[in-house]
Amino acid sequence: MPTHVLTPAGARLALISCALRNTGAGWALIDDTAHAPSGVTGVVQHPDHLEITHAVGAVRVSSMQVTPDEWYAARALRCGVSVGLALSRIYLYSGPSITPVDPTTLVASSGNLWVTGFLELPPT
Repeated sequence: MPTHVLTPAGARLALISCALRNTGAGWALIDDTAHAPSGVTGVVQHPDHLEITHAVGAVRVSSMQVTPDEWYAARALRCGVSVGLALSRIYLYSGPSITPVDPTTLVASSGNLWVTGFLELPPT
């Protein structure tokens, strides 16, 4: 999967982005004619979080956010992300609960999580 690299003055930033969906067979990257991940190479389910891999050679985290789409937002799903240089952990919460939801219990034919972030790359 390609990694898009932005080169504003003084920094090189890798765009980390993808759409994630679980239609019943587990969480996966959406990679089709209408969706294309950037920098994300995989997703792994754990009992209390999702893990996305993005080994783009980052040296510093700039930002990362995970947003539920309208289907999950209407069902009060919240997301939090712990970002690393080569992988990030996405924690999902239902309503006001402070206990992460088991990601395998979240199944929707059209519900997505949208991931967008920037990681700083070393100079060329």
